[in-house]
Amino acid sequence: MSIAALRQQLAEIVEGLRPAMPGLATGLAALDAILPDHGLPRGRLTEITGAPGSGRTTIARQLVAATLHTGWWVAYVDADRTLAPRDWAALGVYDGLWVVRPDDPARGAWCADVLLRSGAFGLVVLDGAPALSRVVAVRLVRLARASDAALVLLAPDGQHAGVAGTLQLRVQRARVKQRVDALDLTARLTGHARVASPAPTRPTSRRLMITIEKGGPAQRVEVECAGDGARHGTDHAARRIAHCVREDPQVPDRRGVARRDPNRRSERAGSARVALGRAATRPA
Repeated sequence: MSIAALRQQLAEIVEGLRPAMPGLATGLAALDAILPDHGLPRGRLTEITGAPGSGRTTIARQLVAATLHTGWWVAYVDADRTLAPRDWAALGVYDGLWVVRPDDPARGAWCADVLLRSGAFGLVVLDGAPALSRVVAVRLVRLARASDAALVLLAPDGQHAGVAGTLQLRVQRARVKQRVDALDLTARLTGHARVASPAPTRPTSRRLMITIEKGGPAQRVEVECAGDGARHGTDHAARRIAHCVREDPQVPDRRGVARRDPNRRSERAGSARVALGRAATRPA
């Protein structure tokens, strides 16, 4: 066994022996109740996996909202550039949300590295990045531990970083029992055409099934989240979310320094902004 591999194993053992910190509430009471830390672990990696359209982003949006509500700053790395600001308009009332969209999905992990090093964020989400190597994943977890931040990776089914102590949550759409329309049943029995009903509207909530696959007792819980159709935010709020988007880390942000707060998170965020602007011009 090489010295590098031995050091990595020893580091993972040390990480596992450290006392757990209070979890970061997800905003979903049923899920928080069954999680080991009553929330997502801080200083560790949480992987949220699922098939396309399973609700991974919906869960992430719920988590971001709950974190912002408690006063923590949040950085969301949209590596594949698929986030729609309109769907996140309800979060436009918060000042502590950053959305970083790298010009190349492969630089998503690098952006997460810079954001974690700043120490400004209580939650860093990496969405749509290519599969992380174990070395990169371990480095990000160490940075999360140092900054007391929760690190969340959104990935498709079967894609795991292979880091010890990772919490793995798998998201699926909950099965909805089919209900027979009384008018439709009467029409079938009598042979008469039923009166056309108004077109169904998009649901304002989604029921999802979450399974703990690793990091705690194997359990399943059904939760209800605001769906993509629940866009209660105004156009002004949607524009505020769009203003939070850093379209490309190579372009320095000239929109001014964020409002300072007692915990100096905004000052650290300003440092992260400078780092994203400068270091991005260097070779990866």
